[in-house]
Amino acid sequence: NFSSDAITLQACQGVPVDSAALHSLLDALRANETADFAIVKLIRVLNFTSDYDTLIIPVLDSIPFWLTKGDTVRGYWSENHMCQWMSSDWLLHEKFGKQVDSTLDYRLRHYLHLKVQYGFYEFFSSVYAPYCLSGLLNLADFAQDAEIKTYATLAAQRLLKDILMLTNDKGVFFPAAGRNYYGKYETPYGQNHNNLIYLLTGMGQAPTSCSHAG
Repeated sequence: NFSSDAITLQACQGVPVDSAALHSLLDALRANETADFAIVKLIRVLNFTSDYDTLIIPVLDSIPFWLTKGDTVRGYWSENHMCQWMSSDWLLHEKFGKQVDSTLDYRLRHYLHLKVQYGFYEFFSSVYAPYCLSGLLNLADFAQDAEIKTYATLAAQRLLKDILMLTNDKGVFFPAAGRNYYGKYETPYGQNHNNLIYLLTGMGQAPTSCSHAG
C-alpha cells in the first residue's frame, strides 16, 4: 500500500521511497494546517536515509515550527501538535544544525517531564494519541540528548499503557474521554489506533496497510 504512511517503512528497509507519495506530501506541506502530521513522517525518513535530504530539507526550512506573529495557517497548541512540532524541530536541530528559538530546549523538556509525571490531558484519545505517539517515538528512536531520549521513551510507554488499559479482548479500544470522534466507536476496526493494539497484543483484526502511528 504505497501511501505516505508507507514511506517510513521503505526508508527503514533501505528501498526507494515511493516518489509519488513523497512528492504529494511535500507539495501540500506549506499550506497544510496540520503539516506536523506529515513532518513527523519526513523526520523518520531523514533519520533512516540521507537519499532525500536535498528534497525534504528545503521544504521544511520554509515552514515555521512554532508560533509566529500573523500565522493563521497552522495549529501548534494542543498536546499532540506540541509534541510533533517540538520533536521535529529538536531532531532537525540535532541532526542538521537547524536554527531554533531560544525556548525550544526548555519547552520540550518541560513537556516530556509533565507527561511522564502526570499523564496526558488528551487522555484516552483514540484520535490524537497516535499522532502524539509519533512525535514521542521519533525522539525515543533518534534523539541524541540522553535525557530527552529517556523521557520520550517513558512518555511513549505511558501513552501505550493508557491505550491498552481500555482495550478489550477483541482488540478494540472504547474510551470514555474528550477528544474522540464518533466514527472511532461506530467502526471500531481499521482505525489508526487498531494497528498499535494489534502490534502490541496480536488481538483484533490484522492490519492490511500501514498507519501513521503503527
